[in-house]
Amino acid sequence: MDLIQSISKKYNKMLFNWIAKDILHTQPLDPKGDSPVIVTILCHKDLLMYLLAIKSFYRALGRGRIVIINDGSLTKTDIEILNFHVRPSEYINASELSSTSCPSYISWKKLFCVARYIKDTYTIHMDADTLTVGINLPEVQSHIDTGTSFILGTWKNQQPTTMIEAAQAAQSSNSTHVQMLSEKNFALLPNVNNLKYIRGCAGFDGFAVNSFDLSYLEDFSQQMYELIGKKWNEWGSEQTMSNVIVANSTKGAVLPCPDYYNYWGKVEADSRFVHFVGSYRYHGGNYGRLARKITHELLKSI
Repeated sequence: MDLIQSISKKYNKMLFNWIAKDILHTQPLDPKGDSPVIVTILCHKDLLMYLLAIKSFYRALGRGRIVIINDGSLTKTDIEILNFHVRPSEYINASELSSTSCPSYISWKKLFCVARYIKDTYTIHMDADTLTVGINLPEVQSHIDTGTSFILGTWKNQQPTTMIEAAQAAQSSNSTHVQMLSEKNFALLPNVNNLKYIRGCAGFDGFAVNSFDLSYLEDFSQQMYELIGKKWNEWGSEQTMSNVIVANSTKGAVLPCPDYYNYWGKVEADSRFVHFVGSYRYHGGNYGRLARKITHELLKSI
């Protein structure tokens, strides 16, 4: 069965890449306005995915400037394609984004980048493996307009909880993943009685002006290093950090699921936004089918 699944995954990935090439025939974006800033970490192999993600998202949002964090693998041709199709206001090299007080792996770069922009402007982070299926995003538009930070939820009717409740909920798990281990130790954090938490997904999140800064990231990271040691350096700590930021913003919200959801093998009818989680990205060929649908819609608008 593992062999069959492996072959199926490879086939669906090849099919997706073949379908995704049609995005190169769609109309270039014409970014409008300075707000919000839309940030994505991008690598060479995800170029076509990103074009699908940003063009479908911008069709629904209709405003904002685009910033790309180059992980170091983008080629000269990639940059030319992005300049033509996306017209980013800025490229930032991932190597320029760092803090000795925080983990160094690539996903933390988005938080360092967002911290720069939210001094003045509402800022959205979006992974390249996302698709905006709907033609409008009323919740996202409202959160931008009201200065409400948001994050992608993981279940229906999800709301922020107290950090004590989050710690209690985590105790029954045997997982050693950094996020679960962090949550188990939340009760030991200073000022825990005044802190909240959301168990969301950092593949799509928005940050209100002054919702955090670099020192906030550094202080929280140092507290987590004291509690769980070098485990905090592992992949997933930035998602924990994003959950904490949004939950403790002056205004913080969870996007309604399944209108906005993570794809775990099931397509949700009438959804507006989908994040294709890595382990299930090409499962069933649904990423490719939705990509084809969106591309055809964009081609019709030319």
